Amino acid sequence: MESFAEWLAALDPSHPILWSNLNHEQEDESSASSNPLSFAPMISTSNSPERRSLWRNVSFLLMWSSVAASGFADRLIQLAAEPMLGVYEENASAARIQSGILFFFFVPSLVLTIVGGWLSDRLPRKWIMLVCDEGRGVVLLVAFFMTMGMGAAEAIPDGQQWKVYLILACTGMFAAVFNPTRQSTIPDIVDPGHLQQANAVLAGIALIAGMIGLLVGGPVIEHSVATGVLTAALAYLVSGWFFAFLRPTRRIAAPVSRRPSVFRQVVGAVGYLRCHRTTASLVWLNILFWSAAYVFNAAIAALNRGYYGIATEDYLSAKATMVAVLGFGMLCGSVVVMWIRTRRESGVVAMTSLLLASLCLFLLALNRSYGVGLVLAFGAGLFGGIAMICIETLTQSVTPNHIRGRVFGLRALLNTLSGILVNLAIWRLPEDAADRLMIPILCIAAGALALTASYAVAVLLLGGPAATARQNVAWHLCRIYTLIWHRLEWRGRHRLPTTGPVILASNHTTGIDPMLIQASVPRIIQWVMLERHRHRLLEPLWKAIEPIALKDAKDEKGKKGGQGRLAAVRSIIASARDGRVIGLFPEGGLQRDERDLKPFQPGIGLLARRSEAVIVPVWIDGTPRTRHMAWHFLLPSRSRVTFGIPYTPDPALDHQAVADDLRRRMLELAEAARAARDRVS
Repeated sequence: MESFAEWLAALDPSHPILWSNLNHEQEDESSASSNPLSFAPMISTSNSPERRSLWRNVSFLLMWSSVAASGFADRLIQLAAEPMLGVYEENASAARIQSGILFFFFVPSLVLTIVGGWLSDRLPRKWIMLVCDEGRGVVLLVAFFMTMGMGAAEAIPDGQQWKVYLILACTGMFAAVFNPTRQSTIPDIVDPGHLQQANAVLAGIALIAGMIGLLVGGPVIEHSVATGVLTAALAYLVSGWFFAFLRPTRRIAAPVSRRPSVFRQVVGAVGYLRCHRTTASLVWLNILFWSAAYVFNAAIAALNRGYYGIATEDYLSAKATMVAVLGFGMLCGSVVVMWIRTRRESGVVAMTSLLLASLCLFLLALNRSYGVGLVLAFGAGLFGGIAMICIETLTQSVTPNHIRGRVFGLRALLNTLSGILVNLAIWRLPEDAADRLMIPILCIAAGALALTASYAVAVLLLGGPAATARQNVAWHLCRIYTLIWHRLEWRGRHRLPTTGPVILASNHTTGIDPMLIQASVPRIIQWVMLERHRHRLLEPLWKAIEPIALKDAKDEKGKKGGQGRLAAVRSIIASARDGRVIGLFPEGGLQRDERDLKPFQPGIGLLARRSEAVIVPVWIDGTPRTRHMAWHFLLPSRSRVTFGIPYTPDPALDHQAVADDLRRRMLELAEAARAARDRVS
C-alpha cells in the first residue's frame, strides 16, 4: 500500500504522461492573475504564557489574602442581619427578609459605583481599597456595640430595624467604591497571560472564605449575633492594610488631550460602551447573570423554608448548607477555569456553561427533595462559576486601562440597579404568597439565561474565518480541544501571510498535528491526505474541512473515491491559485514515538513551484510519544507549533534541491524551537 511519501516521490518531472498533461493545463491558465502576498503581522503572535510566575507575585498574594478575609466577613454580616430582622419569627418570610437585606445593601451603589470607577481611574487604586475596607470595619464595630447583649434568636424591635438597614447601607457604600476598584486593579498586578488564572484563583479563595463564613458563621450567630459581627469587623480592619503593600506592574495612562469636565469623565464609560459592542455585550451578560443570581438567592430561602419540609429552627443551618454547596460548586468551577488556563475560546466556554447553569436552575425550581436540591445547587454553582470568571476575564482583557475603572463602575451600577429592582420586587410580594411565587419567577429567570446563552453559543460557533458555518464550528471545536487538552502554544504565527497561496510544510509527529496547526492559524487549511485514512465514521468532519484525498497506487485506475496523481496535483495547484492554504507533511508518514525528521521527496518542491505558493516551514513538538494512533488524541500534552520564515524556492534549484533546502530550514526551526522551550524551563 502506497504511503504519502511514495506519492510525493512519484511526482517526478520525468513522468511523461502526468507532467505533459499538467504543463498543458498550466499553459491554459497562464493568463490568470495571482493574489498578492501580504505579510502583515497578526494582532497576537504567540499564546505562550508570560514568564512571571503568578505564585511568586507578592502583590497578587496580598490581593489573594485580602479577598479571602473580605469574603469571610461578607458572609458573616449577611447571616447576622437575618436574625436581627426577625427571620426566626413564626410568620416571617425568609425570601422577603433576604431581599430586603440585599436591597438596602445595594442602594448606595446607585450613585457610588460609577463614582468609585472614576476615582479608580484618577487615584492610586490600592489606597482606595484600603480606605473602603477600613471603613467597613469601623461600621461593623458600631454594629457590634449595638448588638451586645442580644439573644441568639432575638430580633430588633420593628421601630429600631432602620438601624440594621442603615448599617447595611453604610457597608454597601464602601463596597460600591471597592468592587470596581478591585476589578480594575487585577490586570495591573498580574501578567496578561495569567489574567484568567488570577481571576479564577481570586474567585476560588473568595468562595472558600465564604463557605467557611457560612459553615462557621451559622453556628456562631445562632449562639451570639454580636460575636459574628465583631469577627467580620476585625477581618475587614486587618485585611485592609494588605492593600498598602501592592506594587502594580503598570501605571494608569496619563491623559493626552484637554481634560474634560468631571461629569464627562464620570459618564465616559457610557460613550465607550456605545462605540465598543464587544464590551457592551459582556456588560449585558454580566447584568443578566447577576439578576438571575439574585432571584436564585431568594429562591433558596423560599425552597428551604416552605418546600423541603425543614423545621423552622433548622432553617438557617439548612439554607447555609445549600449556599455552601452552591459556593463549593463555584469553587470547583474556579478550579476548572484554572485548569483550562487559556483565554482563547472563553466566549464559547462561558456561554455553554451559562446554558448548563440555567438548566440546573430550571430543574431546581421543579425539585422538591432537599438532597437533589443540593446536587442541582452544586451544578448551578459549577457552571455559573465558569461562566462568571470567563466573562470577567474577557471584560478586563478588552477594556483599556485608562477607562477600565469607569467601565467596571458603570457595570456595577447597572448590576446594582437590576439587583435593587429584583430584590425590591420580591420584597414587596404579598407576604402570604412570596415563597410560593418564587418558583415561577426562578423558571422565568432560568429561561432568560438559557435563551441568551443559546443565541450567544450559536453566534460564536457559526462565526469565524471560514466561508461556511460547518467549517467555523469545526474550527472552534478544534481550538477548544487543542488549547485545553493539549495545552497548545504557538510561536511566530505572524509570519503566516494573511492572503495569497501558502504551503504549510510541517514535520509529522502524531495524528493530531493537523488539528494543532489549524487551531494555531486564523486561515482555513486544506489538507492533503491519503484516501485510505478517510474513515467513513468521520465523514461529517471530511465534509467540513474538504481535504484533498489521494488514491493509493493500486487504486490509481480503480473505482474508489480518492483522486489519482494527475487529478490530485490539479486540485492542489487549483486550490493554491485560488489563494488557499495547503497543508502538507513532506515526510509522508508519522514519526510516532521517534522524533527524527525523515528525508523529503522532490514532489514538495515541484508542487511549490507549479502552484506559485510561498512555503512556510512549521515545526511541531511536545505531542504525545506513542505508537498507537488513538492515544495521540486521548493523552494530554503540552504541544507547541512554531512557524518559520516564509520563502519562495530558488528557481535555479531542481526539485530535490528544493526539498532538501526545506528540510534544512525545518531542522533550523526545530533547533530554535528547542532553544525557546529550554529558556522557558
